[in-house]
Amino acid sequence: MALSRREFVRRIGAGGAGVATASHLIGYGREELLAFDFQGQGAARRPPQPGGPAPIRLSSNENLRGPSQKVIDALKAAPSRDLGLGYPPVHVADFQEAIANMWGAKPNNVMMATGSGAELVAGVMAFCQTEKPLVTADPSYGAPAQTAQRNKYPIKPIALDGNLFLDLDKLVSASSGAGLVFLCNPNNPSSTIHKQADVEAAVRRIKERSPTTAILIDEAYIDYATAPGVGTAMKVALELPDVFVTRTFSKAYGMAGMRMGYAIGQPDTVRKLSNAWGLGDIDELQAVAGVAALADQAHMDWERQENKRVRDYTIGEFKKMGYQVADSQTNFIFVNIGRPAVGFRDGCRELGVAVGRDFPPMEKTWARISLGRMEDMEKAVPVFKKVLGKA
Repeated sequence: MALSRREFVRRIGAGGAGVATASHLIGYGREELLAFDFQGQGAARRPPQPGGPAPIRLSSNENLRGPSQKVIDALKAAPSRDLGLGYPPVHVADFQEAIANMWGAKPNNVMMATGSGAELVAGVMAFCQTEKPLVTADPSYGAPAQTAQRNKYPIKPIALDGNLFLDLDKLVSASSGAGLVFLCNPNNPSSTIHKQADVEAAVRRIKERSPTTAILIDEAYIDYATAPGVGTAMKVALELPDVFVTRTFSKAYGMAGMRMGYAIGQPDTVRKLSNAWGLGDIDELQAVAGVAALADQAHMDWERQENKRVRDYTIGEFKKMGYQVADSQTNFIFVNIGRPAVGFRDGCRELGVAVGRDFPPMEKTWARISLGRMEDMEKAVPVFKKVLGKA
C-alpha cells in the first residue's frame, strides 16, 4: 500500500505508535518498494509491512535504523497551518540555506530534488549528446548509464581495478571529448572509496584534458566512510565549472521514503541541471525534516560508528568462512561468494533474508549485501552460512 503524504501526516500526529510506524516507513525508499519480491520471480511485489513478521531486508542499501529522533520530533512539532501555506513552502529556503552553510556555499550553489536520482538523470541530460558520451565505471550505480542508453547516448564503461576501486587513471584517459564523467565515491556496488586528494586530482586532470567535459561525483554513501583521508569533493565542485556533487538523505540520514537529495556546484552548473530535467519540488515536511537532520550532527556521528560496528562484524564473519570481501566504506558489503549471485539470493530468500540483485559483469561470483541493524545481521549470518554451505 503506497503511503500518501496526507496519510503520512496523520500517522506522524497519531502519538507514539504513529511515530514508530512513520519512522519505519521513512527509512524505506522507492527501490525497496519496486525491487523486493518475496514470492519469487514474477510474483506480485509487496512493500515492507511494519508490525508483523517480516523478512530481513538487506537488498536495497536502506537504513533500517531510520532517521534520528530529532527528525521525528521536528515533524510532529511542525505547525499544521504551514502545510496550507506557501508557493514555495515556508521552510524550503531555510533548508536550502542550511545545506549551503554546511559546505561553505551560497544558496544559489544548491539544487534540491525529490531524491538524488533525479539529479543523476539531469547530469546526463544536461551534458551528454550523441557525440558526447558518458564515461562511467563498470559496475557502478546504474542511473546515469540507463539514462544515456534510453537517449541513445554513447557510453564508455571502465572496469574497476583489481581491488574493486574506480580506476581513476583509465577514467581520466577516457574523458577526452566526453559529455559527462560519473564518479561514484564510495562506489555502488563495490563499496570502495577513494581519498579526497585522489578524487580532486582526478577531477583536475579531467578538466585539463577535456575542459568542456562535466564531472558528477555521487557521494550518496560517503557519510558512512571511516577510512583515513576520505572527504567530500565539495571544494572542487565550487571551484570548477560543470563539476557537481550529489548527496542524498536516503542513506545515513535514514529518510529514503521521503525522497530528498541535493547537488552542489557553481551557479551556472546548477542552472544547467535544473533546465535539463524535472527535479520535483521539495515540500514543507521534507524541508522541516531536512533542517532537523542536518542540525543533528551527534546522531550522524553515532550512525557512522554504529554502521562500522555492524560492518566489521559482518565482514569478519564472511572472512571466517574464507570469503573475500571488498574494502567497504558504505552500509553494504560486496562479497566474492564464488558462485552466481542468483542462487545465493534465492537460497537466502527461502530462509527469510533478501540480498541484492545481480550486478553485471560480476554477478557470476559477487553478491551485494546491505547492512541492517546488529540484530538483523546476527540473524542473517547463520542464513548465509547455511546457504553457502549447501553449495
